[in-house]
Amino acid sequence: MRSSNERVSIRIVGPFGMRRSNGEDCTPSGRKSCAIVAMLALAPENKRSRSWIQDKLWSTRGKEQGAASLRQSLSEIRRALGPDRDCLVANAFVVSLDRSRIAIDLDNPATLGAQDVEILEGLDIGDQEFEDWLRLERQRVRKQGISATADAGMSATNLTQSRRMPNHLLLTRKSAAGHGDSPVLADCVLDTVAKSIGELGSAIVFDRRMERAEDCVSSDHCNALALHSEIDDSNGNRVERLALLQLPDKSLIWSSTLSVPRGGTLDLNDPNLLRCANLAVSIATDQFVKMHADGSERILSSALCYSGVLHLFRLGKINFEAADHLFARAFEIEPRGIHLAWRAYLRTFLLAERQFTCRQTIDAEAFDFMHRALELEPHNSYVAALSAHVQTIMRRSYVAAYELAERSVQLNHANPIGWACLGVAKSHLGKPEEGFQHTLTARAIAGSAPYRFQLDALSCIVGTMAGEFDKAIYLAEASHALAPEFAPPLRYLSALYSHAGQRELSLEMVQRLQRAEPDFSYEKLRDKTYPAAGLHRTAIIDSLPMRQI
Repeated sequence: MRSSNERVSIRIVGPFGMRRSNGEDCTPSGRKSCAIVAMLALAPENKRSRSWIQDKLWSTRGKEQGAASLRQSLSEIRRALGPDRDCLVANAFVVSLDRSRIAIDLDNPATLGAQDVEILEGLDIGDQEFEDWLRLERQRVRKQGISATADAGMSATNLTQSRRMPNHLLLTRKSAAGHGDSPVLADCVLDTVAKSIGELGSAIVFDRRMERAEDCVSSDHCNALALHSEIDDSNGNRVERLALLQLPDKSLIWSSTLSVPRGGTLDLNDPNLLRCANLAVSIATDQFVKMHADGSERILSSALCYSGVLHLFRLGKINFEAADHLFARAFEIEPRGIHLAWRAYLRTFLLAERQFTCRQTIDAEAFDFMHRALELEPHNSYVAALSAHVQTIMRRSYVAAYELAERSVQLNHANPIGWACLGVAKSHLGKPEEGFQHTLTARAIAGSAPYRFQLDALSCIVGTMAGEFDKAIYLAEASHALAPEFAPPLRYLSALYSHAGQRELSLEMVQRLQRAEPDFSYEKLRDKTYPAAGLHRTAIIDSLPMRQI
C-alpha cells in the first residue's frame, strides 16, 4: 500500500517539470506530452475529455490522427512515470490525474503569492488553440497571485477567521395590529427571497421577524444584510415596501414597493410580487460578492459560482471555459449540488452553440454532474430546474424534464428557470398553450437576471410550437437584442421570417448564423439531430425553401 506522501510532483510555475515520488526527474521528453500533464494539472478536478485535449494540441489534424497522437503521448507519459504510472488515469472519453497521487506547486499559497508568477515558461506547442488556452490560464493564475499576495498581509489567525465568516441575511418585518393579512403577505415575500438566497448558496438566512428592529444587529453579523418588509395601510391602499439594508449601519442598498388591492385575494403567484422578489435576490447576491471583492477567492464559494454564472451568460468559448473552471473551484471549496448543476447546464450551451468536439463526451459529463448534483441537493429548486434543462436539451427526455421542472416549481414558485423548463416540457408533451403561459410567467418574474435572454429564447421556441408565430418572432428578436451572438433565436428567426414571407430578413439571419456555423443551411434545420427540436413540431419546417439561400 502506498504512503500518502508518495506523490508525483508537478511544477507549473516556471519551466514545466515532473519528479517521481522517489525524487527522480520524470519529465516526458515530448512537448505535447508535457502539455497534456500541464493541462490536466490546471483543469477543474484535474480532468479533461480526450476530445478537448485533441482540440488543443492537434486542432489541424483529422479526428483519427488526433486520437492516435493522443494515445502515443499518453504512452510516453506512462513510460516516463515508471512505477508511478497509476497517477495517470484514462478511459474511452476522459483523461485525468489521480488527485491523491500528485502534488502541484500552484496548490501552495506561497508559490502562488510569489512575485512575477509565470506558468509553463518556454512550452511552445505551435498550435493556436493551445496558445489561446495558455494565454487565458496565465491571466487567471496572475489574478489568483494578486489575491494570494493580498492574503499574505493578513495574519494566519485573521485569515482563518475570514474564511470561516459566512454571509448572513437577516429577515425583519414591521407589523402592527389591525392589519389583517398584511403580516402574512409581508412574510410570504420574505420567505420567497430567503428560499432562493439559500438555494443559490449566497448566504445563511436568519429569521429575525419576531424581534425588534434595533435588536437585530449584533457584532457577529459583520458580513450581513437585512431584508426588511413592511405594510402601509394609511392611505386606504395597501402598499408593501421591501428594502435591503447594509448592516450594521442600516444604510439603504435598494428598495421597492408593491401595491396590494384592499380586500383583494392574496396571490402568491402574482408576477409583480415574484419579479420584485427575484430582483431582491439578484441585488443581495451581487452585494454579497462586492463585500468580498478585496478578499481571497477562498473566502466564499458562492462568489466564485456567481462569477461563473455571469461568465456563462456572456457566451462565447472563452467565457464558457472560465465559467466551468469557476464552478469547479467553487465545488472544491464547498461541495454543493448547485455548483455541479451549473456545470451540467453549461454543457447544454456547448451543444446549442455547437462548441464541442465529441457529443458523447459532453453528454456523459452533463449527466454525471446532474446526477451528482441531485444526490447532494435533491430539494434545491435550482438544481432541479437546471437538471430539467439538461434532460430536455441533451437527451430530449421530456417526461424526466417535466418531473424535475414540476419539482422545481413546487419547491420554489419564484424560480424563473423552473417555470421556463416546465413550459418547454409541457409543450413537448402535447400542451404547448399551457407551456407558453409558463414560459411567459418565467419572463415576467425574472427581474434583472443575467439569463433573461435565455428565457426569451425558450419562450420563442414554445410560442412557435403553440402556433403563436408573431409573438414568437417578437420574443426571438428580444433575445437577439440582449445577446446578439446567441444562436438559438437566430435559428428560429431564419425559419419564422421565411414562413412570414420576410425573405430578406430570413437571409440576414442565415448569414449571421453562417459566421459562427459556416455549414448552416435550411437543410440543417430539417435535420432532426440539429438543436432546433421545436421547429420539427410545427408545419414551419415543411414550408422552408428546398434550396439553400
